[in-house]
Amino acid sequence: MKPRRTLGEPGDLEGFPTAAVPVRLVRVCRGHHGTWYFSSDGSGRFDVQPEGTCYFATDDYAALREASRLGPVSTAWVRDRELRTVKPPAAQVAHTTHARAGRFGLTNELITAVPYSLPQLWATAFRDLGVDGIQHLLRHDQRGLPSGVSLFGKPGLQRRSAGQARPLTREMLVDAGVTVSDPPHSTVLRIIE
Repeated sequence: MKPRRTLGEPGDLEGFPTAAVPVRLVRVCRGHHGTWYFSSDGSGRFDVQPEGTCYFATDDYAALREASRLGPVSTAWVRDRELRTVKPPAAQVAHTTHARAGRFGLTNELITAVPYSLPQLWATAFRDLGVDGIQHLLRHDQRGLPSGVSLFGKPGLQRRSAGQARPLTREMLVDAGVTVSDPPHSTVLRIIE
């Protein structure tokens, strides 16, 4: 028997619960990339078009787990990235973990559904509702907290404060439950011609 999908397409979302965006957001970025990049190519879970979506977490732990997808990651991956903390603009977001969200047919499958077409339909419906983004669970954060914030905006890189940057360290990732692997030494490699 094939399991039935419980998350359907969004219906009328008038009255959906909202919340103010948290005052501090965190994002893992490549050192040479800007913080405020709004994805609109469909590769992100909540990408909306023709606008874009910028993905954040509410704390370091969630940002590290989500960016690494729990790894393992290489030492080069760690060296190439930094943790950025920003103060976002005042905004209202759809509060998908609020108890009333279930009345609109929303389930936690919103953050696990693959492919992303259904979550993107929900994101578009939230944008059409007039909110500035979504506060949601994160797939790789097992704590069950609404630690993800996805903000809508003009697609591409936006000129806003890059925030406070901190280099990533192996210890930060290990503390978040992510494995960091060193590249193998040349003496253990076998070259096949």
